[in-house]
Amino acid sequence: MKFKLKIIWYYLNLIARGKFSSEEKLRVYQNKQLKKFQENVLSKSAYYKKYNQLNTSNWSEIPIISKPEFMSNFDAINTCGINLSEALELAIQSENTRDFKSEINGITVGLSTGTSGKRGVFLVSETERAKWVALVMQRVIQIKLFKRQKVAFFLRANSNLYSSVNSLLFEFKYFDIFKNKDELLKELEVFQPDILASQPSYLMEIAKAKCNQTIKISPTQIISFAEVLDEADKQFIKQVFPVQLSEVYQCTEGFLGCTCEHGTMHLNEDLVIIEKEWIDVTKFYPIITDFSRESQPIVRYRLNDVLEVKKDKCTCGSAFISIEKIIGREDDVLELSGVKIYPDLLSRKIALSTDHFTRYTIVQKSATLLEIGIECESKDFEKACKSFKNCISDYFTTLGISGFSLEFKNEIELIPGNKLRKIKKLSDEN
Repeated sequence: MKFKLKIIWYYLNLIARGKFSSEEKLRVYQNKQLKKFQENVLSKSAYYKKYNQLNTSNWSEIPIISKPEFMSNFDAINTCGINLSEALELAIQSENTRDFKSEINGITVGLSTGTSGKRGVFLVSETERAKWVALVMQRVIQIKLFKRQKVAFFLRANSNLYSSVNSLLFEFKYFDIFKNKDELLKELEVFQPDILASQPSYLMEIAKAKCNQTIKISPTQIISFAEVLDEADKQFIKQVFPVQLSEVYQCTEGFLGCTCEHGTMHLNEDLVIIEKEWIDVTKFYPIITDFSRESQPIVRYRLNDVLEVKKDKCTCGSAFISIEKIIGREDDVLELSGVKIYPDLLSRKIALSTDHFTRYTIVQKSATLLEIGIECESKDFEKACKSFKNCISDYFTTLGISGFSLEFKNEIELIPGNKLRKIKKLSDEN
């Protein structure tokens, strides 16, 4: 079956399956898919084949792993007979040449750095690419049958996975965010996208350019991915582009979630089983098993993202887990005087207290020191520092935090191609 026909096949299957409105029916479906996954995929993985006879009642016998264990067992985990050194060499070559049509025996190979900066390698088969495109068409992109829409993707690295969107319905164009920003904005204006997809930090750059009348574009849909989209940035982007803003929760480990028509983020539980490592009554770290993957099995993989569950059921009627917000990575949670400070809560306090900045970063450099970078006009820097200092001091006082110090600088460090983490805690690994 040709690739485009595979996409249509999976797309029609998604439409026919419909929405899971019952949690009971969803669990039955998951168990059925998990059984197939064990028989057809885990049996081919040297690392996991000893677990392919387990049932759901003793699934917890499989060890929980994270990125370090996953990469150290790369050769044994994947089912394609691809070794890490070969894949890594090809992925690095693709990054250096900016030619991303990298494959080994028909398997797409890509390099991931994530927000931690630690590199990883992902493998995607043609079938997996077709499934991904079908999912994007069914859950993210607004299809218009009588118009071929232009899709602008702003990415650190292109991939066969993303360029698979090209079809009679969509014209895909990759914008390399390592290139000069002004040149990219000119290219974007010439392209005149119907759909604009990017990480929030670059969406902000595009929105500011539109606001300053540097460029003239009128997309009909905005898609945010790769970074946490905080509320202040979201409202600014929506003000500049008053169109649908869709959020996608995707990482190297899979297409984990997206917003529904009611604006709620749902985890894709028809692709992944989500176990929750609870932090408190509403927040958890997800442990995922992706039974839609075949080339590189993801089994009981712990992400260090902090997710907050939505208290009320979404009015869309989906039985999939509803997420109030993606708060950030574990490394984004600051800790002073034994108190955890979640980045979303701190950024909300700042948004309410001042807007004398373009962007900012807060980095915990030690147990008591926060370094605050503020990007703003020089004439506003002193005022911005005072506002930040008052806001943070007042907030920390309510939390019982004392004995801390703040250092300010009139710039933020942006590494081209890296995801922007507004608030982060440095660790020994960083």
